Amino acid sequence: MDFVGAIKAGFKNYVNFRGTATLPEYWYWVLFTFLVGLVLSAIDVLGVLAGVFSLATFLPSLGVTVRRLRDAGFSWVWLLLPAAGFVPLTIGVVQFVVELVDLGFDQSIIDNPEQLDEQTLTAIFSSEALAGSLGLMFVSGLFVFFASIVVQIIFPAQRSKSFEEGNKRVAPKGPEYPTL
Repeated sequence: MDFVGAIKAGFKNYVNFRGTATLPEYWYWVLFTFLVGLVLSAIDVLGVLAGVFSLATFLPSLGVTVRRLRDAGFSWVWLLLPAAGFVPLTIGVVQFVVELVDLGFDQSIIDNPEQLDEQTLTAIFSSEALAGSLGLMFVSGLFVFFASIVVQIIFPAQRSKSFEEGNKRVAPKGPEYPTL
């Protein structure tokens, strides 16, 4: 499949979560969305065009990813792996903000940073709760990052597997079995 064919297939199958997607179809789609997003971000400083494009290509991207994972022998459920890291990340952010407010870091300091006194700075830098919430945010952020790499790059980069090779997500090939 060529570049233009992959883009056409991506939009044609924009809500198709059945079947499979070949390696070129997936990677050409990823290249297309990356390049268009890059150009739109360069044109529009506010990022409105890139945001609209991202929304417009969300379902086609999800569909081609699900089909690619199926072709490589993986379940679509793997797409949920990075989401597991967002729960502790959110908890860490909330804990961090609550602790900053408890230590006296409020809107007046955000508006006028010169009001930040030495006592408040000492309390912020010596707070174990802040350090713990920062650690939680860091570890969960790393988890989300690496899980995303595994699910969006490593799994789709695997070669296609047939039913005979152990891929139970595709139909067996042969005259007695219709293809998906």
